[in-house]
Amino acid sequence: MMVFYGITPSGAIFLLPVVIVVQAMLTAALALLLSMANLFYRDVKYLFDVVLMVWMFGSAVVYPVDAVGGWAGVLLRANPMTAIVEAYRSILLYGTAPDPVGFGSAAALGLVLLPWAWVLFHRCEFRFAENI
Repeated sequence: MMVFYGITPSGAIFLLPVVIVVQAMLTAALALLLSMANLFYRDVKYLFDVVLMVWMFGSAVVYPVDAVGGWAGVLLRANPMTAIVEAYRSILLYGTAPDPVGFGSAAALGLVLLPWAWVLFHRCEFRFAENI
């Protein structure tokens, strides 16, 4: 799509691996927690389908975050995936660095959540065989 619209990458493209790492940290943390929850509580997979669909619309994937105001805009900005999606947009489409406050908070959440999820996962893994 960038080629079609004539958008050329700028020097900000070198920040793209940082955004990918932050997204991978958050994704891995959520995967560890949700896989554990799904094992212990079988109904989580049905709830997760609904939450994932609502979360996509709450992440500014289809629309820019500036288009939403009021209480919905506050909720939208509180979502860590919104900061990651906006970071991709700013790097790839606009050629600028991501917002340091929003993206920094998403990175901080990933740095806290991943080790916590990892430790919790490994503390509970001795019970996995009992629940399978």
